[in-house]
Amino acid sequence: MDKEQENVEKTDPEGHRYGNFINYYTFHPAQERIEQLPQDIWSSCHLDSKYSALDIGCNAGNLSSMLYNFLENNISADGKCDVSLLGVDLDPILIERARAQNSIPKIKFECLDVLSKGSKTVLSKYLESIKRTRFDVAFCFSITMWIHLNHGDSGLIEFLKLVCEISDMIVVEPQQWKSYRNASRRLRRANATDFPLINKLNFTHDMEMHVENILRNECHFSNVMVTNQNNWKRKVLIYKRKS
Repeated sequence: MDKEQENVEKTDPEGHRYGNFINYYTFHPAQERIEQLPQDIWSSCHLDSKYSALDIGCNAGNLSSMLYNFLENNISADGKCDVSLLGVDLDPILIERARAQNSIPKIKFECLDVLSKGSKTVLSKYLESIKRTRFDVAFCFSITMWIHLNHGDSGLIEFLKLVCEISDMIVVEPQQWKSYRNASRRLRRANATDFPLINKLNFTHDMEMHVENILRNECHFSNVMVTNQNNWKRKVLIYKRKS
């Protein structure tokens, strides 16, 4: 962890447990995520020229707006596509910030814990409102570790299966195992209770492999590509529903 990130996290104790850091984009710029994404793998618009995206763990929405613009520029080679994007995060303060700074009508933000009871109803209602049954793509940047630490191996499987159930493509950026240890150490350094499940996890060490195995074997998705590492040494896994 660099000094800037460490200083930010010292003033943001809630982020230690769920990853909902108030100033997250000061140490992980949203633009770096966009630059890591390929431009030529996205499905084209539907016959009605519509395309839907889901950004899970959207934080204050900085990346969400960039993802929206990225999709608008890359999914349709022969004209404008009507892109809509839903950003969700479990932190109501971050969602308030996202809504306050959002200027794009086709982007909506909802406070939602995807693994909470009733989350599927919220997502289904949104899909109904845009006349869709599934999202074209779901983005899951740097959230699998927090799901895993708080809900265990079964929770990670449940989360990925849910996302794949409601999406045709999934973009996942798993954190490395050393990030799990760092998250645990930060909690203890803040005199907070450690993650109760961290020593009960069977999925350890090569987290990219575990996530890919779940996507292939539990979700029955197929690999589109795996990107090179970004500046904080994480790859992005891109999988899609089998035809």
